[in-house]
Amino acid sequence: MNILITGSSGFIGNKLKNYFSLNHNVFCIQRKPDSIGDKNVFNIDLTKLDAVNNVLKNETFNQINIDVIIHCAALLADENNINSISLFNDNNKITESVITLALHFKPKKLLNFSTIGVYPNKDGSYTEVSEINPSANAECLYSLSKFCSEELFKFYLKNIEVVNLRLSQTYGDGMRADRMYSNYLAELKNKNEICVWGNGERVSNFISINYLIEKVDLLLKQNNFSGTLNLGQKNISYLDLAKMIINEHGNENSKIVLIDKGVKSKVYINCSKIDKLLNNEQK
Repeated sequence: MNILITGSSGFIGNKLKNYFSLNHNVFCIQRKPDSIGDKNVFNIDLTKLDAVNNVLKNETFNQINIDVIIHCAALLADENNINSISLFNDNNKITESVITLALHFKPKKLLNFSTIGVYPNKDGSYTEVSEINPSANAECLYSLSKFCSEELFKFYLKNIEVVNLRLSQTYGDGMRADRMYSNYLAELKNKNEICVWGNGERVSNFISINYLIEKVDLLLKQNNFSGTLNLGQKNISYLDLAKMIINEHGNENSKIVLIDKGVKSKVYINCSKIDKLLNNEQK
């Protein structure tokens, strides 16, 4: 199978690249130059449609036969851009570029990584047909841009199996340092304690990178399915998350400090749809 991965220098994209390269022909698009000089890695800034159109004139690139596109590329929210409209606009530009690539290569399937941030950060259990309300999240502009990508891919790519994966918080080696799991891990390493805000009552969904890869592998084997899927592993309180991290990386002297201030919302992500789909595929 020939697979094109966007955002292959990022945490998730790089892990998928390494995994699928073992048994498939993997071609990659990343904004950062490839230090190894891999001929299958193309340095393209997807926020610039002209750059995409230019590379499509490259005979080596435009004649590749692509069976699947795995779209991981995105500008993520951080403390510097979280409220900047440019974050929303640039991610929409990336979506436009990927649509251009998909219309050119005409793959059978596109796996688009979206986010559970499309749901509001308030108490409740959320399925794929639940309320969409990114404005009720701190990362509103990022989440809204990902929901736009879902709709735009479905609109423009009607002859391609588009699977939108609403991804929960992903953790593993190489994850971003500003993620909650990373913060807890760093705090444990530096002080042998973890401070948990909201008295640890907040509930979110987390997924390990290995579990994510396992599900993506199964999805690539799933035929004749288009639609939206929540992709998560476990709904867990932040107190239990801290306990899990201490159990895996701490010692008998590690401790948890509960702080009453902070978010206490209990957001449960229902992943029964993807579980049912993939369990049926395995039978």
